[in-house]
Amino acid sequence: MRANQDTVVNIGLSLTTLALLIHASQSLDVNHALRRNSVSSANVVSDVASRFSSLLQQLHDRDAEQSLLDAADAERTRSTIQEAISAKDKALLEKAYELREESRMEEENAQGMASSFAATLQQFSGQAEGASSCKGLACGGNGFCDESSQEGARCRCKAGYEGTGFVCNPAVSFVEHPLISEAPGSKAPQVADLHVTSLRDNAVAVLFRDASRQNRGFLVIGVAQDNGMRWSAPALLSSSAVFGPVLAELDSDLAIAYRTDDRGGDGVLLAARRDAENRIQLGPPRVFTHYQAQSMSLIALPQSRVVVLFAEHQPNKVAPGKWEHFGTSLLADILPDERLGGQMVPRVLGKYHFAQGAVSRISAAPLSSKLFAIAYRQGRSQNMEKVDDKSPSREASVSLAELWGSELVFTTKSLSLEPQKEQIWARSVAGLGDGAFAYTYHSGAEQLTKQVVLRLNAEHRLEMIQEPRVVASGFSPFVSTVSTVQRNEKVQEPGHRLFTFIGGQHGAQGLGQICGVNARGIPDHCQDVGATGREVLAVATALLTDNRVFLLTSSANGVPYYTLVGLTP
Repeated sequence: MRANQDTVVNIGLSLTTLALLIHASQSLDVNHALRRNSVSSANVVSDVASRFSSLLQQLHDRDAEQSLLDAADAERTRSTIQEAISAKDKALLEKAYELREESRMEEENAQGMASSFAATLQQFSGQAEGASSCKGLACGGNGFCDESSQEGARCRCKAGYEGTGFVCNPAVSFVEHPLISEAPGSKAPQVADLHVTSLRDNAVAVLFRDASRQNRGFLVIGVAQDNGMRWSAPALLSSSAVFGPVLAELDSDLAIAYRTDDRGGDGVLLAARRDAENRIQLGPPRVFTHYQAQSMSLIALPQSRVVVLFAEHQPNKVAPGKWEHFGTSLLADILPDERLGGQMVPRVLGKYHFAQGAVSRISAAPLSSKLFAIAYRQGRSQNMEKVDDKSPSREASVSLAELWGSELVFTTKSLSLEPQKEQIWARSVAGLGDGAFAYTYHSGAEQLTKQVVLRLNAEHRLEMIQEPRVVASGFSPFVSTVSTVQRNEKVQEPGHRLFTFIGGQHGAQGLGQICGVNARGIPDHCQDVGATGREVLAVATALLTDNRVFLLTSSANGVPYYTLVGLTP
């Protein structure tokens, strides 16, 4: 390969190291620029890029002339190959021609990489306009190349990050966008019962109830892109009222659950299918319980199975007029029913109690493909006349459940985090890897939001590896937590993040917090980020495939807004 080609390759491939950058600067006489005290560091970088581009242009001009000669030479070589008498001579000529073409292509690739570096360096220094195309730029890890007819190609930070496009860090302020675009003169939505869950392909499913439309429930799919979200048309979940809709993505389908009334409604489970265009096809609904008044939670399991966690209320068959209360988990799978033309239909596999007594505010998170944590608020015993006033509180309770074969098993005894505290309200759980999880909750009596970390130990018991720590002061009607740690993952490398959204000292105004996760699975180096610009009455969060958080909120007048939050620097 020629000497000029070697120069381009060495510079283009190795400028990420300081030593070779200095070597390149010497060959381009940059030392003279460095000696000029009046030149800033930005101008020096620009000078390096300009001189580097000048060298590349000289090589390009030379190669343009050479290519004309090469084309004629290549034509003569092909003619010679065709005229070769022996098969051996023909094979040798073909091999020589092949090596020559490989050398030419390597040189073009090397010059292309070097051109990309030069364009990137010039734009990074702020001394150049947009490049002609994105092929000439190498943006940062959380950046992307954006092309426009006005500015050309430029590196920008993904939504949720801020910076130059070459260096992008999590944004310190939230940029909120309306979830629903209202047509002029249309009736404003009054959204409640917000729910969001992650889907494959960097997408989310958003479910909500619109009180302005007779409490109808809607599902909309959003796909996160570098510069924002792309939304599908909303899908109606039912022709009648829908309260508290939730969704989980299974192996190939979606499972949706909701109740039919605010109080005393039926619990409904159905399957849905999402096509390549994010259109939704709903299966037939199945009623699985009655007398519902609390929000449910869903956990996806292998083999298209799903767990519905809900507060069950049943009339006492022995004592008429009285009720029995349980925390219940329904195990079901989603299979095609040939009798219904192959539609996906839920099939109940079993029902299991995780708590004896009234429960509410259920939150759940997977810890592995078959293990999950359930956080809930449990009232005192149903037989209140037999309960001592000093009995421990179970308002901050947690249980673990695991799928064994076709059965759900609660292998650990439920744990009460604050047995001496009452008025434990909002809560959220998020896995931290290797059997650990964060449990964040609001203590109403203390006006504090706290967070603990628990782990399933070798004896298959829950242990607290981080005592309750205060993450926010003041009343918070909501809390939501997500982690970048995947199921079954052991946190050994730095870089994982835990995002918590809470009510700050400004009352119901939302506030975000990002923490690192150390090798023990404990959040550390926490930093407050962003705040909503308005009062927030409801919140839901989900982690995108690219480790951004999709944050969904509802304002005091029921208008939903979403924000993309960057987590990793």
